Amino acid sequence: MPKNNKLNKRVSYLCISCGSNFSKWSGQCPDCQKWNTLVEADLPGKPFSKEKLEVVALSSLKKNQVDRIKTNLTEFNLVCGGGIVPGAVVLIGGEPGVGKSTLALEISQSFKTLYISGEESPSQLKERADRVCQDLSRIKISSQTSVENIIRLMKLEKPEVVIIDSIQMLFSSEIPGLIGSVSQIKEATGKLVEVAKKENRPVFLIGHITKDGSIAGPKILEHLVDTVLYFEGDFSKDFRILRAFKNRFGSVNEVGLFRMTSQGLEEVKDKNKVFLNPFASESPGNAISASVEGSRAFLFEIQSLVNFTSFPNPRRMADGLDLNRLILLVAVLEKHAGLKLSNYDIFINVSGGLRITETAADLAIAMAITSSFKNRSISSQIGFIGEISLSGDIRPVNQCQRRILEFKHSGFKKILISESDFSEAESVDFPGEIVGVKNIKKAVDYLFN
Repeated sequence: MPKNNKLNKRVSYLCISCGSNFSKWSGQCPDCQKWNTLVEADLPGKPFSKEKLEVVALSSLKKNQVDRIKTNLTEFNLVCGGGIVPGAVVLIGGEPGVGKSTLALEISQSFKTLYISGEESPSQLKERADRVCQDLSRIKISSQTSVENIIRLMKLEKPEVVIIDSIQMLFSSEIPGLIGSVSQIKEATGKLVEVAKKENRPVFLIGHITKDGSIAGPKILEHLVDTVLYFEGDFSKDFRILRAFKNRFGSVNEVGLFRMTSQGLEEVKDKNKVFLNPFASESPGNAISASVEGSRAFLFEIQSLVNFTSFPNPRRMADGLDLNRLILLVAVLEKHAGLKLSNYDIFINVSGGLRITETAADLAIAMAITSSFKNRSISSQIGFIGEISLSGDIRPVNQCQRRILEFKHSGFKKILISESDFSEAESVDFPGEIVGVKNIKKAVDYLFN
């Protein structure tokens, strides 16, 4: 009797959350413990390889100096670690409409580019390119969605850079499954990564994100590529932020700043103007701090509103800041600074659409809340750097000198920091006054008493 065709292929189940493979389906992934994340992934059976096995001593290898490829976008080069490494595969994710395709077009005009557009027709892409790009002579477009045909085009055209928009639209004729399925995305990405490494040609993959903010498709997609970038921004504002979440060839702490205009993306040269409002009056509830992202530091403004509540339970709301961190700081202000905030609603906003995750802004947040509560403004020439502990102490922060230098370049006259950071801060040639405070009570008394 003839053998069943199912014996010629392996059936496995792939977790779209962690990327683990299993031979049987279950409701909960044994590795990441998430529910309903296992999907069927049919993989063709492969014969056992009989190639000769070799190993190389690590000490015998010589370090090669990698010549990075520069784009016309300085901010993009910075986030990638100084430029694109030949043969690297870069995944760019972001919400629909944030500007991923515009960013890809900006990059493409720097090289001889093969642009694969699976979502837009060539005429639609041409209309956008006329508005965004200055030189279209080096860009070739194709609407192919078969990964095998795309690889043939890469070998035929020999482009310097390949851009795939988007990876969810590709399919491989060698495996079953619908376009956009887990098995198709995984197979298509694997083939493109293999070609990119063999031909030493950079490949950019544009990916959509899901409701929870992760890139659509299996988690293994992020493991296959060399660099994962997220393009994010508030649609009510013009500014966009490019962040690196994975980079095998550079730091993951860098951010790139752009402004979306009618002519495409424009690099932001003066980053402090994005997050500071130079025309704002000195009103109660505003305080300024400094953040460090990778190789750069920038200033940002904390805005606070403290208002007597009409509800049994006062509200706590934070935009650009972790709400739990705000609740913690309010409790510290009540306990150690003597502020009676239990009958007040407290709202915090980080201006410019920035999201703060580091604790060096704690002192600025506390001072903004105190300023609004007491209805007394803080001078726009005063900056704040410091982490607040549960005991009310002002703790030192990392890279304090770089933050103070940013205040210096922006013309600030006074900075409040942790007393523990004072000796380090003195080594900076700051023309104004640096005040070291031990705890939150002394900081409040210094400014408002």
